[in-house]
Amino acid sequence: MTTLLASWMTPEANRWGFTHVREIIPTARVARGHSTFELGAAGRSAVTLDTPLRRSGVPVGTYLDSTATDSIVVLSGGELAFEWYAEDLSAHDLHINFSVTKSLTGLLGGILAAEGAFAFTDPVTQYVPEVEGSAFDVEIQSLFDMAVPLAFSEDYEMGDPRMIEYRRSTGWIPGGSDGLHAFLPTLERRAPEGSEYHYASPTTDMAGWMLERITGRRLADLYSTYIWQPIGAESDADLTLDAHGAGRAAGGLSCSTRDLARLGHHLAAGRAPVPEGFVRDLFTGDAARWRAGGHIRDFSNGTYRNFWYIPDVDAPVLLAVGIHGQALYIDLDHGVVIAKHSSWPAPTDDAMRTAQFRGLEDIAAAIIGGRQ
Repeated sequence: MTTLLASWMTPEANRWGFTHVREIIPTARVARGHSTFELGAAGRSAVTLDTPLRRSGVPVGTYLDSTATDSIVVLSGGELAFEWYAEDLSAHDLHINFSVTKSLTGLLGGILAAEGAFAFTDPVTQYVPEVEGSAFDVEIQSLFDMAVPLAFSEDYEMGDPRMIEYRRSTGWIPGGSDGLHAFLPTLERRAPEGSEYHYASPTTDMAGWMLERITGRRLADLYSTYIWQPIGAESDADLTLDAHGAGRAAGGLSCSTRDLARLGHHLAAGRAPVPEGFVRDLFTGDAARWRAGGHIRDFSNGTYRNFWYIPDVDAPVLLAVGIHGQALYIDLDHGVVIAKHSSWPAPTDDAMRTAQFRGLEDIAAAIIGGRQ
């Protein structure tokens, strides 16, 4: 177990590791419901492996290979327009989403707030008093907008000792720890709440802990009840747990690529469980704060709200992003959804991320153009 835990995210092992998480880290089941939202066939698709992308001119198959794709599912109005899996993978395999999980947590928060379970203006300490005086002694909306400037660096090279402590607390790397909920109250702020955008995974894990406290239910059960069952998922999902049973709201969900696409379709179509006004509100994020501190250069005209990216505030597109190339792309106007799971050698790669995002745009454009 220690050997797998130490190597599952390395370039030599990550394709296997990302699709076998439950064999490496303890997980809880995110149960599907009794009915499945069926994905119809779109008929003759405008996209094949040989289709050239409009800007680079390279075939889709070459694009998938160059961006270390494990699987991709493209929906058009809820129908399968294109689907592809790398060798030895299939529609039934689960793949870790990494920080795409954050966007799922954002949706869960929106659903619970719409039901009256809490208000985004409430203080976090109203529900988790253990974090009083810590970095997370803030308003809930600050959590969901990554507006808590932590004395912490999201350093995937593990140069920050606090990042090592954090990963150990989640059970994702070897080493002793008292667990995620013991680690989070130890974090401090380096600037006032709301003054900066600061991408930090512990912030989302704090949101997940808070949602568990508000409801008195485990995070995996909340995902199941409020998202996985209502979207008609065809497969159960998994959520990683620390040694004490705490779920990983910031990156621990593994699911099939089809089910990730189903989630995107429900957002695009405004179907339950998506609350009224939730998607519209995502476009109200603090664009100036994003411009000053946003960590994805391709989204310079974008913003960030409730753990979702708006790549361009003038275009109706939502994006969820995870390290090693995970993505959920949603074109709201045209109902085109692209779910992509990957195994990039490095957690982040600016050039590969640019190529990936442009490719997603071009695949969506080809689907839209093929309708006309």
